[in-house]
Order: sequence, then structure tokens, then C-alpha cells
Amino acid sequence: METEGLGDLRFGNLSTLDVLGTEIELFSAGSGAPLLFLHGLDGIEGAAAILAALAEDFTVYAPSHPGFGNSARPERLNRVDDLGYFTLDVMNTLGLATPVMTGVSFGAWVAAETLTKEPARAAQLVLASPLGLTAADRREQHVADIFMLSRQEFGARMQLGAPGPGSDMGVLTKLPEAQIRRLMRNDEAASLYGWTPYMSNPKLGDRLHRITVPTLVAWGAEDAIVSAPYREAWRQALPQAEVETFAEAGHRIHADQPARLAARIAALAAR
Repeated sequence: METEGLGDLRFGNLSTLDVLGTEIELFSAGSGAPLLFLHGLDGIEGAAAILAALAEDFTVYAPSHPGFGNSARPERLNRVDDLGYFTLDVMNTLGLATPVMTGVSFGAWVAAETLTKEPARAAQLVLASPLGLTAADRREQHVADIFMLSRQEFGARMQLGAPGPGSDMGVLTKLPEAQIRRLMRNDEAASLYGWTPYMSNPKLGDRLHRITVPTLVAWGAEDAIVSAPYREAWRQALPQAEVETFAEAGHRIHADQPARLAARIAALAAR
């Protein structure tokens, strides 16, 4: 499969996986216990650092969600609720019975949806900066409206470190065509799944009690995307989970603190 535009992911393998007739791209690396990694709005290419760190302890499987990267998307898949079922099909295709499941941001929402459907399908669950709960209450916005932000502002608010190459329009025009195409597809897929209701499934909160596996919810101390009341809503909806705040990290904990997050995931899995 074409690897142009994936940059730092050259340490692993990129292949095509046929999931009941839908071809998706699958990144894999490392050895050890299986870990399913569900990427955020930045695609698998935005998770290179955390994937490299996780590959030191796990056999990592990181599929691109339908519509992201080079993965196909059947028209019938247009809600994150659909992606929950699709992720179960991915796991069945890969023969993953109960992997460690890790999701970041949008991918954490997908992970939560997946386990509300089949709660026993993971050994442990890690939700880093999860989206998915109601994003606004009357006039109070709990999740920043990323569709109203410029690329520069969006990149600056997502993490503390240097924003990715797609955050600067001047640099964006100089990127290889394959990388620009991936960025545009990621943007289009994010809009499709998260436009309305904005970045949420109103039914998710009432289903999270079904998740019974050991769970960690991680937040960046300087997350500029979600509010304190939003984090509290997750705590109340998922009271069985451990909650940890990562210092010197924004919404993309996996980019700001990849080694620390990977070590925390390995420690949870080792219990």
C-alpha cells in the first residue's frame, strides 16, 4: 500500500484489510500482547510517536477509520455509532478477542461506542481526551467548535508542542500531494461523523455503564478543546474508571506526552 505522506510511520507495516467487503488501511508494529489503537481527528499519521512507544511492549494494530486516510467508507457508515459496530468487525477479521483497547480523542469516542455494544471485547480500555458526550448545554459550549477554527488556531489549541504540518496553510501548499489528500480526507470524515449532533452521540452517556473492563480516562492538564464540566460529565457517566491528568499536555496527549502515556497504558495492561 502507498506509504507516501505517512512519514514517521515507516517503522511499522502498512497493509490493506478487507472487512466484510470494505477495504481499510491497517498499520501494525511491535510484538507482545495485542493492542488495538483507534486514532483521533489527526489520523494514524498524527499518532506516530505514541504508536512507536506502544510497539515496544505490544503488537499494535492501528486501523484508519472508514473515510480517513486511505480507508474506504460505504455510504451506510455515517455515524460514530456505526463505527462502533465496524470496529467489532475489524477485531473479528484480525482475530482479536480481547486486546488492550486505546482510543484518543475521536478514536476514544469510537472505542467507547464499541464496548457499549460488546463490553467483554477488551482486556483493558484507555480513553485519552475522549469526545462523544453532549458537547453543549444551552448557550454553554463544552467542546470547542473545531469547524469554526482556522487551521492555525486548531493546531495551536490541540497540543502544546509544535502543530502538525497540516496546521499552517503556507506549509500545507508545499506538502506532497498524497499527504494533502490524506489531510483533506481526514477533514471530510471528521465533518461527516461530527457535524450534527456536534461531536457527540446523545445516547452514549446512558450506555457507558455497560463498560465493565478496567478503564483509564486521561486528560491533558492544558486541554484547550474541552471544558472542566465536560470532563466531569465523563466522570459521572463512567464512575468505574480511573481518571488521570497529564501535566504539560493538551488535547493531543499522545503527541505531547507519548512516552508517559504509553508507559501508563503498559502499567494498566500488566495488572
